[in-house]
Amino acid sequence: MTPLDTTRACWKDPTLVKYFLDLCLDQKNILGKRGGSLHIESWDKISKSFEDNKNIKFTQKQLKNQWNYLKQKYTVWSNLIGKSGHGYNPVTNTIDWTSEEWEEYIKKIPDAKQFRYTGLQYADEMRSLFDGITATGQESWGPSRQGLPKNGADKHSSSAQPTVENSYIHIDIDPESLPSPSSSKEMSLPKRKYQKKNNERDLDAKLLAVLNTLEQSDGPSIEECNKKLDEIATLPMDDPLYIAASSIFCESKAYREQCMMFSQKPEAVRIAWIRMNAKKLGLL
Repeated sequence: MTPLDTTRACWKDPTLVKYFLDLCLDQKNILGKRGGSLHIESWDKISKSFEDNKNIKFTQKQLKNQWNYLKQKYTVWSNLIGKSGHGYNPVTNTIDWTSEEWEEYIKKIPDAKQFRYTGLQYADEMRSLFDGITATGQESWGPSRQGLPKNGADKHSSSAQPTVENSYIHIDIDPESLPSPSSSKEMSLPKRKYQKKNNERDLDAKLLAVLNTLEQSDGPSIEECNKKLDEIATLPMDDPLYIAASSIFCESKAYREQCMMFSQKPEAVRIAWIRMNAKKLGLL
């Protein structure tokens, strides 16, 4: 039997990172999240899964450190996507900025340097894990998809839209009305006809219901909260509180709703709210 690898945690293998994210998503869907992390039971199961399937022994602390590292990395990427606007290239999954634009942004956010020539790997999984939105799968939105989410409805998979099903009205032909076989005129038997029913109005109603449901369930988006964050003149982007605030928005809908409520408060109160929650979540 091969002995367990209990050396220092090494996440250079991307397959291990993907395996870790998949395990975290499974546990999040089963037990949910606890604050800014997972439950103790979830970490125990993730550790056991690595031990049983990868022959690697990770401590709970090592797994949490990887969680915090990926979350911070995703926060930088998410803010970069929100700032880039039309500069994001979904084909290459990179930001098409000039050297001057990159230099200026990296001066303010040094951690963004890692995304100058390459995008974030496994961005869809991280978005589902850290944004609190279940949007995994082939049809989910992510930085590798065309366009950016502008509201709660855009953040969901296109598979959430109802499927248009064609319904048909069957028209039976009375056999007695058919011509006699002995008729001298050549006539072909009428074929059964199917009349296609127009479902556009039903589809519009279903789409509207889905959109209303999504808007009510997701609350304010991360992009909306980041816009409110940028309105705080006394909080520059190179301030650690700025990055901490962006991480707070990824925690849950409740934090994003509170952010929008505090947007009407004085800047000092808003900054105090960010500092308090950042310390509470261990971001400072």
